Amino acid sequence: MIISCTVFQFATVTSISAQIFNKSFQVENRKIDVKEFNAKVEEIIDKAEIPGLSLAVIDRNEVVFFNTYGYKEYKEIRNGEFKPKGKVNKKTVFEGCSLSKSFFVFAVHRLVDQGILNLDTPLYHYLEHPRLKHDDRYLKITGYMVLTHSSGIENWQYYNNPDTLEILTEPGEAHIYSGEGYMYLAEVVAKLLGKSIESYMEDLVYDPLKLKSTFTTFKNNRALRNYSVGHDSFKKPQAKHKNKDVDIAGRISTTAKDYGQVLIGIFGGDYLSKERLNHLTGGGIYMGEDPAGNIHKYGPGFAFFIDQAGDTIVYQYGDNGAFKGFGGYNVTRDAGFVFFSNGVQGDKIRGILQELIFDIKEEDITQYPNEVLATLNMYNEQGYMAALNYLRNRIQNDISKYELEELSELFLNENSEFSAYISGEIISRSQEDQRIYVLHGKAMMKNHKFKEALVDFEKALELDDMSSSDIEELIAQCREQLKKEEAVLKE
Repeated sequence: MIISCTVFQFATVTSISAQIFNKSFQVENRKIDVKEFNAKVEEIIDKAEIPGLSLAVIDRNEVVFFNTYGYKEYKEIRNGEFKPKGKVNKKTVFEGCSLSKSFFVFAVHRLVDQGILNLDTPLYHYLEHPRLKHDDRYLKITGYMVLTHSSGIENWQYYNNPDTLEILTEPGEAHIYSGEGYMYLAEVVAKLLGKSIESYMEDLVYDPLKLKSTFTTFKNNRALRNYSVGHDSFKKPQAKHKNKDVDIAGRISTTAKDYGQVLIGIFGGDYLSKERLNHLTGGGIYMGEDPAGNIHKYGPGFAFFIDQAGDTIVYQYGDNGAFKGFGGYNVTRDAGFVFFSNGVQGDKIRGILQELIFDIKEEDITQYPNEVLATLNMYNEQGYMAALNYLRNRIQNDISKYELEELSELFLNENSEFSAYISGEIISRSQEDQRIYVLHGKAMMKNHKFKEALVDFEKALELDDMSSSDIEELIAQCREQLKKEEAVLKE
């Protein structure tokens, strides 16, 4: 499994001391005008339908640039119309998503240096896990396996069988991303230290790194009032989860600057031994190979690869649905960048931010600018007909099937007529894609065209009867609706 199939490189960065109040900062001896840079970022998040952003740049183990953009939340002022409320500022926190794990990684490696924790000792020696006792393989799971996501434990118990926490692969043999594993290790640390997770995170991470805008939970935390709200692709706010329970795998609230300080704390050499630093990017579990031939692995805390120039790059993606985040750091050159966003499309701007900051361009149709975001922006700004006409023109210019499929899924619950048109265009190109027939059928159902939907689902079943249960259920629903329509006509 490969998390990133794009080449993530950093250029040499000239050491400077630039904050937002400076007029410029330099990257690889290029002077970057702060006003122009900020204007470009504002334009990008507007066109990518991202309400707000927290962004930090690291150079030679210093956060040299930190700024925020956009809004914390869009509020509905009347039926179907949303307006922004509350500017994001430097103390506004975002959900850390999976970047939350990095705060805990710092704590763990400090404890290893102190001789309190051994990453090669099976965790049950420290603390048994009641939900894993049903599988003897859990006795093999170590801290190293948890940190490298090779414990075999599923990501979250509710993903598969909600009644059983499962071990999906032999521990230590394959990359299986696991939040549950991190939570297990967090409880192990709590027992070793005789402290709550919140308490030791303060002692080992937040206090020494002087993280003033990072919080483990919302519980009894009056300081945590300046927070952003997640939004869908149409800038509609989603219910904010204010976690009262600890989730160091995905629910730490933070800013880009504070996360930047964590990267510096881990890799800067002031807190961890050289042995720990070498361990972080040595060995690891194989993840995959990108188009440039770089081998990606997951070390004890971060995914990483060595690029064509010989530089070691570590990175962490974050996805909590309506919140997205990314942190990348060139260990060889002590440079990187971090961002958090409060919109579903936030993961689409990593490439353009990398280009703006480090002048490194990559070809990736999933990244901004692309036809998905352009169509979405047209729809949000000018409405359905404008977006439909735009897309019709773009289809003539050979828009990719990937982009059309993403658009059809995106609009399924927002505008099923538009979704049906788009998936219909894909079917006209290819007659052999089961997923598209199912997608078109679902759009037809939402449009109350059950006869047409039935034809789609039957065709999908014909293409692949091995994945029939869900499709058969949809077929049954269509037939039931057609019976009801027929009964009404007879009355």
